[in-house]
Amino acid sequence: MLKYLQIYRTIIKNFGFTLRPVGTFGALGIRNLIHGATRGLDHLLYPGFRKVPIEKPVFILGNPRSGTTFMHRFLLNTDQLCAFELWEMLFPAISARKMLGGMVGHLAPFNPAQYHASAAHETSLRDVETDDAMAFLHFIDGGFRWAYYEAWDDTFGSPECMPYFDPKLEATRKKERLYKYMEACWKRNMYVKQRPHPIVKTSLFTLRAEELLQRYPDARLIYMVRDPLETIPSGTSLITRVLEQAYDMYNRAPKDRLDHYLENLYQAGCYMYQSFHDARERDAIPKENLRIVEYPRMMKELETVVEDLVDFMGLEPPKEFWDKVKIQADKQRAHTSAHKYSLEKYNLTEARIRKDLAYVYDTYKV
Repeated sequence: MLKYLQIYRTIIKNFGFTLRPVGTFGALGIRNLIHGATRGLDHLLYPGFRKVPIEKPVFILGNPRSGTTFMHRFLLNTDQLCAFELWEMLFPAISARKMLGGMVGHLAPFNPAQYHASAAHETSLRDVETDDAMAFLHFIDGGFRWAYYEAWDDTFGSPECMPYFDPKLEATRKKERLYKYMEACWKRNMYVKQRPHPIVKTSLFTLRAEELLQRYPDARLIYMVRDPLETIPSGTSLITRVLEQAYDMYNRAPKDRLDHYLENLYQAGCYMYQSFHDARERDAIPKENLRIVEYPRMMKELETVVEDLVDFMGLEPPKEFWDKVKIQADKQRAHTSAHKYSLEKYNLTEARIRKDLAYVYDTYKV
């Protein structure tokens, strides 16, 4: 309850008085009651999930809007990887899924993505989504909370901010709670869907690349990288669109607070690139655990990219998978993005992005 009150205070301070969050908090409270009860019930009804091993987990990493969602969803066609639909993240317990699976169409009030622009990022309760959302829904904490709310009053780089972005500064107890919760959810999902490996798409775990391999030495990391001139404004739009739709942020937030917030999002986006780059430069990520997929190459050479990834993950997909690869590859080669984002809207310039992230262009040739 305290976390909800803190978020509500931030909303009122920056956008003015509104009752809109009260309904959301109420829906989340109901969700939390169901979530807690059914997680406990799983231990009585489906104790076998606890014995499911987490072997060769696959992590799709990278800044938001780098092609992570596409790769995450497409690789599920191998029929050997396991991920969550958004409604399953709301109710990851096996007991809850058994009870609510036939009622997904009636769960719209619980949909945390209802303010996303579907043209840029199609999200429904039946779509496979980022595991970052599952962690946020459970803890109401972490990078999501900072990006949407705390960044209005905090400053990137502050002692309060950096534990969200630097795992070395995060409290050990808090970190262990996160992993134990996510692992329990992954095990439940594999148990229900009878697939041997979890595939986890999470931009925030990009900051934990080194830590992931310490915890899961056989993990496969797929790092998606795209031109920052595309990811930075597109990623900012993905976040601000939610606040714009919910609270009319561009008209209701004071100009100085809005400028401060946008600068924080830019700094966080740059840090995400830097964090992974630094880990790779100091050889903290063994080559045998890593594949890098540049966005232009994925768009033009999908067959080659996917063949390499399938071999990297040690999978044996059905023949139908390769037919889908061919169809998708032809579609991508003919694709032209209709999304155009204004740098000026976010107080950015091309020169600044190219200067601040020159190492991304030099290293990955995007």
